[in-house]
Amino acid sequence: MDSENNFGNKIKKIYNELRKSEKKVADYILANRYEIEEMGLEEIAKNSNVSTPTVVRFTKAMGFEGFKEFKTELLKSGRDNTAELENINLLLDLHVNANDKLEDIPLKIIGLTIKALEETFKFINYETYAKAVKMITDANIIDIYGVGNSGSIGNDFMSKLLRIGLNCRAYSDNHLQQLCACHLRKNDLAIGISHSGETKDTVDALRIAKESGAKTLVLTNFKASIITEYADIVMFTGDTESSFYSETMSSRMSQLALVDMLYMGVIVSDYKKYTKRLDKINNMTIGKIY
Repeated sequence: MDSENNFGNKIKKIYNELRKSEKKVADYILANRYEIEEMGLEEIAKNSNVSTPTVVRFTKAMGFEGFKEFKTELLKSGRDNTAELENINLLLDLHVNANDKLEDIPLKIIGLTIKALEETFKFINYETYAKAVKMITDANIIDIYGVGNSGSIGNDFMSKLLRIGLNCRAYSDNHLQQLCACHLRKNDLAIGISHSGETKDTVDALRIAKESGAKTLVLTNFKASIITEYADIVMFTGDTESSFYSETMSSRMSQLALVDMLYMGVIVSDYKKYTKRLDKINNMTIGKIY
């Protein structure tokens, strides 16, 4: 790798593909760029609160053969890019800090949301998107799995699909998820929603659905996450959040954007049929749903 390239930019390019533990290493390195020049593998792992194999995986994710090559390149890169490294906002744990004034918050939150949506758009592959839409329209039964905030997104998705007459279910209870997943068949579809891609309940339900013969679609933020191992198709959000505190903000908006893309894609796939169903719903519920 060329030493003239900025380490911060290299990390930025792969950041969304890292697992949470590997992100801890990335965060620590960027926050302590020059201190780590004097550190060994074990010390970096300890200070990052991860295992040594995690640090090695991180260096390989950056394109190095291992920690030794990473450390050599780090030393070669010198101290020419201090200001740029310090200004990489995507690796800030909190997008709001203690010095912010109340009037600063709206602009920061809107800016964070816009950035997340822009990054999500960059990940859209139109061939993958078209296949995902077709999987939904072809499915006999559609199960949606998600917990916590992703569960709320799943309920929103279910509501939209029910309105256009699709046979859809959404469960956040892991026992119900697994029960339903066991009975899915080859003409059915299971959709797993997990920002981290590591949520055990969602991963387990999707795995069971796939083993039962169903097709699987995943909405997640991380390419290297466990849930992608059980996905026929994966659609990625482009969030750059790295902390528990900010995870519910732009990630929710990015997930909703993907849900709306899929929903509108289904409608456009047979506009006359689905708008007729929407009209029927609207006529039957007029004055009853607010």
